[in-house]
Amino acid sequence: MMNAVHQYGAPYASSLMAVKRAIEAGNAPDDSAIPSWLVQSWLRSRSHGLRLGDHRLVDRGYSPHLLNEQDRDLSAIVGEEIEAIWDSFGGENWVAYCTNAQGVIIRAKHGSNPASRGFALHVGRRILESDTGTTAPSCALKEKKPITLIGAEHYLDEFLNMFCCAVPIWGGWGKVVGILNVTGSEEFKSRLVERKLLSAAIKIENRLFLDAHKENSVFRIHYDADFIDTHLAGLVSVNKFGDVLSVTRNALEMFDQADVLHKRYSVSDLFYGDFVVAGDFCLKSHMKNGIVLYTKSCNEHSASVLNDSAAVRANGSLRELSDLHILEVMRKSGGNVSKAAEILNLSRTTIYRVLSRNSEK
Repeated sequence: MMNAVHQYGAPYASSLMAVKRAIEAGNAPDDSAIPSWLVQSWLRSRSHGLRLGDHRLVDRGYSPHLLNEQDRDLSAIVGEEIEAIWDSFGGENWVAYCTNAQGVIIRAKHGSNPASRGFALHVGRRILESDTGTTAPSCALKEKKPITLIGAEHYLDEFLNMFCCAVPIWGGWGKVVGILNVTGSEEFKSRLVERKLLSAAIKIENRLFLDAHKENSVFRIHYDADFIDTHLAGLVSVNKFGDVLSVTRNALEMFDQADVLHKRYSVSDLFYGDFVVAGDFCLKSHMKNGIVLYTKSCNEHSASVLNDSAAVRANGSLRELSDLHILEVMRKSGGNVSKAAEILNLSRTTIYRVLSRNSEK
């Protein structure tokens, strides 16, 4: 849902300008029609010494911030999504970019218009409120939610013809690690842009999660089996003892009241253990909050954790679960029996026996 009032007409624009002029003059703002978080951002921008007529959008020889290894890793991961965003919404007057948690741009793609390329929105540029005043990415970092701003909702007059949409990228343990943003000099379908950015952010979060937990057991969860293989599935990382190490925000929502980010849980604390085979290498179980969730292995470690935690019902067995795990590793190995045997630390004879047993079903 958008977080600014975008039935953008002359009366609303006049109210925005009047309140900002009052803030610049040091007077208390008084307009309940303007979101309080937006007014607070204007006040912070003014406290940093910014004036409405200041110019910060155009490149004026700023000193770029240096990127560290973590920034470069994030840049590599977001690259594919930046390109996808550009394919959907990019234009000659647009910039699509990603910042780190400190508001420094770590990757950007500009339109062909020289004016767009002249925007001071290049890699190494910081865009906090102290730098460019109220913008969607600076507000998204502060509010930790999607933000869309149009025209005079920005603090500086320089942004009066700008559209800006930003969404947070969440890392492990509920921390924002970056911001995805699209900025342009023409009005756009802001709700569509925000939805695209939200989808891209989830894909990036999943890649970050899988990379961070590649040595642990990771499995997908979703209450709809049709979504278990999509980026909408939640990801859960578990150690060899079945303790939950971390989850993505989609998984956190599905766990409902379980505060897995701040309390220690095991798989058996969350699931009843009534795992049953649900087809296509997928299992189904009741959670202790009453929700039925589907689960699926993400790597070669995770199925064994579910096996050890599950007391399988009559229409499933531990052997079936083990077979599912082996078949999944075979699929990920491109049908290479030797490679699957090495990953699973099993003999090729065992792999062939499982393949033969399941080919008869």
